[in-house]
Amino acid sequence: MRGPMKMVGARVQRVEDPRYLLGKANFVADLSLRGMLEVAFLRSPHAHAHIRAIDVAAAARHPGVRAVVTWADLRGVVKPLRTMLDRTKHPTYKAADQTVLASEKVRFVGEAVAAVVAESRYVAEDALERIAVDWEPLAAVVDPERALAERGTLVHDEWGDNVVVSVELATPGIDDVFRGAAVVVRDRFRSNRHWALPLEPRGCVVAHDVATGRLTAWASTQMPHLLRTALAEHLGHPEDRIRVVAPDVGGGFGLKAHVHPEELVTAALARRLGVPIRWLEDRHESFMASHHAKDEIVDAELAVDRDGTLLGLRFRAVSDAGAYNAYPFNSALEVAQLVWILPGPYRIRNYAASARAVATNKPPLAAYRGVAAPTACFVTEGLLDRAARELGIDPADIRRRNMLRAEEFPYTTVSGLTYEIGGHQECLEKALAAVGYDGFRREQAALRARGIYRGIGIGCYVEMTAIGSTFWSEAGAPVSMYDSALVRIDPSGHATVYTGTHSHGQAHETVFAQIASDQLGIPIEHITVRLGDTNDTPYGWGAGASRSAVVGGGAVLRAAQTVAGKMKRLAGHKLEIAPDDVELAGGRAQAKGAPARFVTIPDLARESLFSNAGALPPGETPGLEATYYYEPPPVTYPNATHVAVVEVDPETGALRILRYVVAEDIGTMINPMVVDGQIAGGVAQGLGGALLEQLVYDDAGQLLTTSLMDYLVPSSADVPPIDIVHHETPSPLTIGGFKGCGEGGVIGAFGAIGNAVHDALAPFGARVVELPLHPERVRRLAAGAG
Repeated sequence: MRGPMKMVGARVQRVEDPRYLLGKANFVADLSLRGMLEVAFLRSPHAHAHIRAIDVAAAARHPGVRAVVTWADLRGVVKPLRTMLDRTKHPTYKAADQTVLASEKVRFVGEAVAAVVAESRYVAEDALERIAVDWEPLAAVVDPERALAERGTLVHDEWGDNVVVSVELATPGIDDVFRGAAVVVRDRFRSNRHWALPLEPRGCVVAHDVATGRLTAWASTQMPHLLRTALAEHLGHPEDRIRVVAPDVGGGFGLKAHVHPEELVTAALARRLGVPIRWLEDRHESFMASHHAKDEIVDAELAVDRDGTLLGLRFRAVSDAGAYNAYPFNSALEVAQLVWILPGPYRIRNYAASARAVATNKPPLAAYRGVAAPTACFVTEGLLDRAARELGIDPADIRRRNMLRAEEFPYTTVSGLTYEIGGHQECLEKALAAVGYDGFRREQAALRARGIYRGIGIGCYVEMTAIGSTFWSEAGAPVSMYDSALVRIDPSGHATVYTGTHSHGQAHETVFAQIASDQLGIPIEHITVRLGDTNDTPYGWGAGASRSAVVGGGAVLRAAQTVAGKMKRLAGHKLEIAPDDVELAGGRAQAKGAPARFVTIPDLARESLFSNAGALPPGETPGLEATYYYEPPPVTYPNATHVAVVEVDPETGALRILRYVVAEDIGTMINPMVVDGQIAGGVAQGLGGALLEQLVYDDAGQLLTTSLMDYLVPSSADVPPIDIVHHETPSPLTIGGFKGCGEGGVIGAFGAIGNAVHDALAPFGARVVELPLHPERVRRLAAGAG
């Protein structure tokens, strides 16, 4: 190539794929260090109980066991996890210590009580059975609404109640707006408790070098630098002597953006014993003890004028936060985001929200793809369909009348968010056209007359992505969210990009190389992207909140631009032309309009490193490298419309998805093929939450869905072909115009599927208010039972 390259926007094959397809990926379970031992955890069989005594003597004597520890052994060695919010901004917030092994009391089934280190996991689990615990079972509080009212059964005795935090917001005169509305629709919506279920469960290997004091942790984490800092803080170990390596990660989806007690225990044991120790969570453990997500009850109502104009929205919500606040991204994030995002892409000026996160005897609620946005889409889009039906307006038309238009941006919502710009109307129209909406409506009545019940559902949303440090500070959370990149060109003319974000399947090695290639003029095959090793990479905040392309990509672009600027100055000096007259393309620095005058980038790199200082232009230093830390705007706001067409058998509850269309605006697309993959994967997870997945507890707090035999996830047969339509509205606030795209597929699925089933069952008077819509629930809806 002799002209300027254009890699951003190209459908480049993922450079990561060969190692996965050839079985050469390196996960935590693949690591085997000399002398490595295994750790297993004794987990509570009770949802709520006092620990009177623990006798580990028999376990310690078991052949092959090297150590058995309880909290009594780790007290003073490992600091408890404690997740904070700024009390001046959240005066109702309550914090509690989570000791890494339960101390005097257990608060959910699966909470770790003791740890056994042995020659193998097999031996460790044998020894666990020899630990005797004297339990005093307590009443468990499992239902979040009961927990809200409960005073006798407290998850944390010192709190006085079970409310983690309350969030209240109301515009003046909201009650008058509802009293004067032509139509008010209301319903109670419930999202199901489910979780990330990564293909690779949690795990880590930790080694301690006694001679140097260096602690090295290989962990399946989305945030290696955050884990390094947490290890230093909670173990009292110098951070400069800690290295965290996140190798290939088999899925994270938010679950692995947190720091977990087991990681701290494993590190403490490795330091204590002086040998490498590995913890690998098995699937049964992961159901019981991993963080869960999306468990909310929302009572919402929408006020509408006779012509379909939205007048006001108000709701009350209770979120089941579980027993502890996930560290460091608080379990209260669910209700907070619900308050922020419920108005969606619509022109709503009157609003009231009353939301509470409530502690129960279940595992902590934590970040999982989309956080509360899928529930918000389910609620708001469901109310819109009810209002349209009440008024005799087509559901598409009520959205057209109230959806934000291009001339209204930037738009500050009634909940205080400022959308920079978005193609909301364009995505709606593209999705409706792609699915053949008008044709479906014409055919629907005739099909019903033949006993064929099909429905169409629309799910529109705005997503909060790449949340920056400013927003977190205003929200009172003690985290930052800048990110970083180091770009270096070696004497061969090849470039290495070191980035503070990490990948658990999002093709970072491909898209960051594309960004750097455009700036440096170096072919993508000559660019290596390094991530996940805290010894290599500048401090960054990992992957989460659909931030990597925006914040990591912006940092890569700016660092590469800085290096490119230096190359142009060096080339201009050598070619005796102005730096602005140099272009970088095809591995060469050449004169614009005269490509025969050039110097190769390898020559520039060698000269910048090997020549004496006099050969460089005045003021230039040797080397071609730059580091950039990028602080993004408070939030970026991609948007999309999902449309689903379903067919329901009212006698059996069987549901088939006939069509699924997504029209998405994520700003500038770096690699449309990767974007399509992110959307399709997100939709698959969204369908799981909408149709199949649910963690079910009995009244005693016992989890009843503890394996993949009774916790159902979508198979390839359950996920239909997904038609994807793109619309690009670059953000004016971010470097490159990028917006996030990682979570949108999940968000729109709840609203689209919920409304499609609601529409299909309209002849039966059914109200779709609870997920998942498994066949039993659909059959009951058709029978008029709920």
